[in-house]
Amino acid sequence: MDLTSTNHNKHYSRCKNAALAVLTFFVLAFMGSRLYAQSYFPVGDFYYQINDDGVSATLLGHVNGTAVSGEISIPTTISYNGNDYTVTRIGKNAFISCGGLTGHLTIPNTVTYIGDNAFLACSGLTTLDLGESVDTIGPAAFYGCKGLTGSLTIPNSVKALRLAAFYGCTGFTDTLTIGNAVTYIENAAFYRCSGFSCLTIGNSVKTIGPSAFWGCTGFSGSLTIPNSVTNVKPNAFRNCGFTGTLTLGNALDSIGGEAFYHCSGFTEVVSLATVPPTFSFEDVFEGFSCTTLTVPCNCIAAYENSEWHDYFSTIIDDCSPVTELDEKTATVYPNPTHGTLHIKAENLEVISIYNLLGEKLFEASTRGNSFEYDFSPHEVGAYLVRIQTDKGIVTKQVMVQYP
Repeated sequence: MDLTSTNHNKHYSRCKNAALAVLTFFVLAFMGSRLYAQSYFPVGDFYYQINDDGVSATLLGHVNGTAVSGEISIPTTISYNGNDYTVTRIGKNAFISCGGLTGHLTIPNTVTYIGDNAFLACSGLTTLDLGESVDTIGPAAFYGCKGLTGSLTIPNSVKALRLAAFYGCTGFTDTLTIGNAVTYIENAAFYRCSGFSCLTIGNSVKTIGPSAFWGCTGFSGSLTIPNSVTNVKPNAFRNCGFTGTLTLGNALDSIGGEAFYHCSGFTEVVSLATVPPTFSFEDVFEGFSCTTLTVPCNCIAAYENSEWHDYFSTIIDDCSPVTELDEKTATVYPNPTHGTLHIKAENLEVISIYNLLGEKLFEASTRGNSFEYDFSPHEVGAYLVRIQTDKGIVTKQVMVQYP
């Protein structure tokens, strides 16, 4: 693909400026106060603050400050002035630059929030277990924790995975699993985490942010972008080391510039989207050794007449039959209906609504075991509900009637 160096340099400059902005954010945060807000008090090895609910507490830091060394154990409850408090939060900057911390770090199941820069530059930590109640991992929470090894699982409780949360954590040596509640993997979340061996992305993620996995060169095997994902931002997987199939989900709408730049190890690329996702900026697949793209049945022309053809000289479609499931595998009710139709089946993927002329009236990707569709805007008559799960499809006829 013949692209001018001027455009490439401009795009690279934008990425460089974004990276500098991230670094500036952390420098300013580092200069900030370690202990803040209301009055704080020591219990055992840590300082705490009572939360607004009056029954829980935030861990603010160690009594020895940055001089703390060795392994720490975060308690689930504390007692202060005759009252017991559940430890639910680890505060902003709580252990920032505590390079003397070592060993295994366990975030207890009572903790729901890990604040900005909480463990930034704690490079002596060797393993990390995140509790099953953590809801938010704040910006740069584990930035520069280069000693962390093994695998990392982001629990299904985590909804927010913030800016540069694990930036530069180069020591991991096993799998990375993103839980099923995360909707947005923010900018540079795993930037240059080069040791991970494989990646599983949860089925609620909608956006993979800029540079989210830039430089994760250790990845091998295949990568599946779930059907929930609509946007892959610039440089998201730049210079990653995958060696198998790249599968792009059916809801993908746009891919940012250099998103898969020099991911040369992919041996096969499959796009499940019937409408070719658009590209922002250039070099989305620059450096690919794979030049064959597989698309949905009867979609070859759409991809050949798009930017995709600049990267893939051979475009083929997959028209293999989809497994028809037994009607009992899915339930729809009430039927007849004049309002909300409830659809239930295990591991739903796509719901489509057609009239009896075969015209598609609605389609949506979904996850879970249930879905609701409002038939109230439709006229009286018969409709077909096509239910696709991870095992195949089943079609149900639904009648719309009004009292």
